[in-house]
Amino acid sequence: MLLASLQDVNFKKLLIGQVISVFGDRVNQTALLSIVVYVTGNTAKYSADILFWAVLPLLIFSPFTMALVDRFDRRKTLIFADVARALLVSSLPLLMLFIKHYYVVYATVFLVGCFTAFFNPCRLAMMPNILPSRLLMPANAIFSQAILIVTLVAMPSGGFLVDKLGHVVGFLLNGATYLLSAIFILQLHPSTGADQGAPLRENSHPFLDFRDGFLYTWKNRPIFFQIIFFGIMQCLVAIFFIAFLSYGIDVLHLKVGGTNLLFAALGIGMALGAFCLGHSQNLAELPCLPMLMMGGAGIGMVTLSRVTSSWLGALVLFGIGFCAAMVMIPPDTYLQKHVPDNVRGRVFAVRGVLVGGAFLISLQLSKALIHHLGTPSTLRWLGIASILLGGIIALIWNSKTRQTPSQPINLNINP
Repeated sequence: MLLASLQDVNFKKLLIGQVISVFGDRVNQTALLSIVVYVTGNTAKYSADILFWAVLPLLIFSPFTMALVDRFDRRKTLIFADVARALLVSSLPLLMLFIKHYYVVYATVFLVGCFTAFFNPCRLAMMPNILPSRLLMPANAIFSQAILIVTLVAMPSGGFLVDKLGHVVGFLLNGATYLLSAIFILQLHPSTGADQGAPLRENSHPFLDFRDGFLYTWKNRPIFFQIIFFGIMQCLVAIFFIAFLSYGIDVLHLKVGGTNLLFAALGIGMALGAFCLGHSQNLAELPCLPMLMMGGAGIGMVTLSRVTSSWLGALVLFGIGFCAAMVMIPPDTYLQKHVPDNVRGRVFAVRGVLVGGAFLISLQLSKALIHHLGTPSTLRWLGIASILLGGIIALIWNSKTRQTPSQPINLNINP
């Protein structure tokens, strides 16, 4: 199944383009982290603030993304978003020369996030247009593995580039990778939906599209459950990410490069988990696997809260990453398989609004938790919450929502 996905020409082009783009993103993130650590000196606060401004556009613009994802040519939408992001990140070094304030970083990150808010649901919605249903789970697993592998390469190398050449190189490199991603997407030839695009409907408003997507999601309870579960998972991820940065820099007293190497252990675990998920069809189809693995990740967080050794911390992070991969991949695959093409973009955009709002709230909560409880206690309580939530959600899924999604609702949109 993994090999069959890789043999698909369209998928290979999309995968290569995204691997290149993600490499630039990780180098860019390293450059931003260097600004946070060496300029501001407050890791938790400013890391959370940068993430806040990056994710805020997802919450604001997701109600409008359906107008492009389900109406227009998805391939052209992806290319436009990549080119716009390339121009924005490449201009950041010049802007920082004239505006010497960290607000310019927030503004640029926000604008890049605006185009990412269109790019991500569009890419997810286009996957079923380039692959048969049976290959979606292995393809998503390959995607996850590839992104994690390139992250493992980009984080240490990005730290080296930023330390030696400065953060300007990171921003310019990221701009170049966005352009290369656009070139690969230009060569895609989707079979249905994404390439032809639905005609623009004149007598409709994006908020009506959002309403239709929400109604479809609400009436198909298994789909609604998967979105709520994904939102809960992202809440935990937001808090964990800020706690992880604080753990590496403030608890273990590592520099940016050392924290990136620690992150590599987390990434290796996720890559192995994604490989197991994509390689084993029986494992991938276990309905409660994500919930059980959420509990496993929680045990890892509780353990990490008591670890003060970098090497032992890396081992625990490897285990957390392995569990996290099996939590994060199945929900997207479930939506791609069960949501019809004509409403898929709307559903992913509804998910974006709900998940984005939860993520932003959790980012602000992470700063308060770390400030009042400290990093170890935050990790410990986050782990306990993950264990309890994983068990509760698994029980609910088994007892009430394990059913086949109903037929698509009438969207009531004029052609």
